[in-house]
Amino acid sequence: MKIAATLLLVPVVALAQAPGSGMDRSKMLEQMKQSMLPMIEQSLPEMDKTRQCVQASGNTAELKKCAEIMQEFQQRMMTAMTPPPGAGGPPGGGHPGADAPPPQAPDVEWSEKKRDEIVQGLKMSIKQASAMAACLKSSATPEQMDSCMQQSGLSPKRPQ
Repeated sequence: MKIAATLLLVPVVALAQAPGSGMDRSKMLEQMKQSMLPMIEQSLPEMDKTRQCVQASGNTAELKKCAEIMQEFQQRMMTAMTPPPGAGGPPGGGHPGADAPPPQAPDVEWSEKKRDEIVQGLKMSIKQASAMAACLKSSATPEQMDSCMQQSGLSPKRPQ
């Protein structure tokens, strides 16, 4: 079960790789602040709600219900998401996910080990999304964003 933080990292990675692309990284950072920061902030409570649900689950049916919480949120987010300028997107300029079929519950069997793995994954996603939100809020320049992302462990350190 991949979580929303993975979706949210894509534009941040695009910003980090933008230097040679000719795209104005400052404009891209501002676009991310306007579009991605609200989605990150909306995803945190959903991820925590899912984490709590999974932690309390005791069987496969309950685990699948928990997965539906996050899948429904991800579907809403993908439908509403507009890629930052220059970051690409579906041909024709449509919204990613706009024509996607409704999500289906993953085929996963409950076990204590599986439950614990999912809970740990959700905790990591929450930590990463929180760090990303903090970097977006505190960064006025792409260089500050790069530095914050490196310090928080969300991007590899660049060679000096």
